[in-house]
Amino acid sequence: MLVKDVMTKEVYTVNPKATLRDVAYLLAVHGVGGFPVVDDRGTLIGIITEKEVYKPKEQIDLDNDLLLGSLLNLRNPQRFISELADSADVPVVSVMVSNPITIQENASIKEAMQVLYENNIGRLPVINENGYLVGIITKGDLSRVIEK
Repeated sequence: MLVKDVMTKEVYTVNPKATLRDVAYLLAVHGVGGFPVVDDRGTLIGIITEKEVYKPKEQIDLDNDLLLGSLLNLRNPQRFISELADSADVPVVSVMVSNPITIQENASIKEAMQVLYENNIGRLPVINENGYLVGIITKGDLSRVIEK
């Protein structure tokens, strides 16, 4: 089985000019753990995850109850956003992971599993032979395939 057979094809992305406030809101609304960052042409230039939003370069201190109660359980994203105060307007490009690890759409799911676990990451942007983002595959996607 290939990555393209199990990947999510409808991928939410963010622009590098988006702010941490924007990403915090989108994480809560879409219930995902991160987003590929694409430029105006749709080229993958990075990835931003909960980790970067929760701990931007300014190393914001957040209390665990706030974190769990707001974003992870999608109960109060506005409170979380207000806690970001000083860093809410930081652009994504400042804190994203540049040149993220990716996988080709024609790679095997076994290879995807290895890449995810060896690099201790939760999601892999999937690219085609021209390097364009065509999907995303997560540990959850692979778990569902294994369970079948």
